[in-house]
Amino acid sequence: MTSPLSRLSHITLQVSKPQKIITDLVTKYRFQPFAARGLDGVAPSQVALRSGNVVFVVNEISETPGLLYDSPVPQPSPDTACNVSYEVEDVSRLCQQLVNNGCHMLVPPTQLQSDAGPVSYCVVKSILGNVRHTLIDRSRYTAAFLPGFEPLEKEGADDGPAADVTRIDHVTYVCPRGTMKRVSDWYQRCFGFQHLPLQGEDPIQGLEITGPQIGLRLSAEECPGQAEVGKIVIGESLPQQGLNQMDQFLQHHREGGIQHIGLLTPDIFRAVESLTNSGVVFAAQPPCYYNDPQKKAAILHAGFTPQQLSHFGILLDSTTQIQDVDQKILLQVFAEPLFSKDSFYLELIERRGAQGFGEGNIRALWRSMQDMMDDLSQKEQEGAAAQ
Repeated sequence: MTSPLSRLSHITLQVSKPQKIITDLVTKYRFQPFAARGLDGVAPSQVALRSGNVVFVVNEISETPGLLYDSPVPQPSPDTACNVSYEVEDVSRLCQQLVNNGCHMLVPPTQLQSDAGPVSYCVVKSILGNVRHTLIDRSRYTAAFLPGFEPLEKEGADDGPAADVTRIDHVTYVCPRGTMKRVSDWYQRCFGFQHLPLQGEDPIQGLEITGPQIGLRLSAEECPGQAEVGKIVIGESLPQQGLNQMDQFLQHHREGGIQHIGLLTPDIFRAVESLTNSGVVFAAQPPCYYNDPQKKAAILHAGFTPQQLSHFGILLDSTTQIQDVDQKILLQVFAEPLFSKDSFYLELIERRGAQGFGEGNIRALWRSMQDMMDDLSQKEQEGAAAQ
């Protein structure tokens, strides 16, 4: 099946305090607000922000109806990333196919007219948790964003250069234990995603990684030849001692949801330095990662030094052997959770020929994120005790 999706349009965050999240995205992550609606208080506020081709829409959680291009999450709800919107060529036809597949439509096919042309859309509920997908046809629309949103004057032009992110590389979903295969099948059947084999993956079980306080299974999907759609990664936890990040996430998103988003950058060193200077905290890595003889050799073969990577906490994964001339590498780093310690966060990723997701780094990434979350928990407890 050829995917009916043309490209990823934007990702929606539904939050209780939109101004705080918008401020963090602007001041820390260098996003630029460019369109909004509901700022007069008549309808729930919706603000669109852009960095490169990455667009986030921050929606105010509200029991008042009136969201455009979305459907509110059920109340009560934690702050959450909950809508991955895609551009498509034929909303009505795709909507009918989804209904025939047993999908639940949260918003039926709807068309809006404007001076810049028409836009049609629908909203379908994913098989996973609070996730929904807005499907948009804006092929005859010429304005910057979508009808109903007013353009915003550029602000913060003197705040320094924006982080050099180009587009969304992948979206990672966490699902309840034992449901990964069903979620993968849904995205293949409904949207034409195809399985993307991971390094070291069992073709039936997926990629399983176990160890002290780590137990997870991963699977990945892509739309071949359609890079702008972005890849998806689906993960579930495996039994292990104590809670892990996936289990902690599921305490707040019991039926699963969007755990993190990978932002593609052509220069991860420049991007991390820029964002660090703006106040973003990235997960630090233990010295043993960079001192491991095999990893150190791979880092040097890729043209870096361990000191360069450790300074920013960047991890390197190579899918080729040291003796290969054309080495395919991936560089990645995770930022602190955007909402709370057990919630959604962003990843920076630079690809130099590699198509995976840093399978060789997963243990190190897991440990660093767990340490950062534990540190946030301790700071929260100390703050509560001081009050």
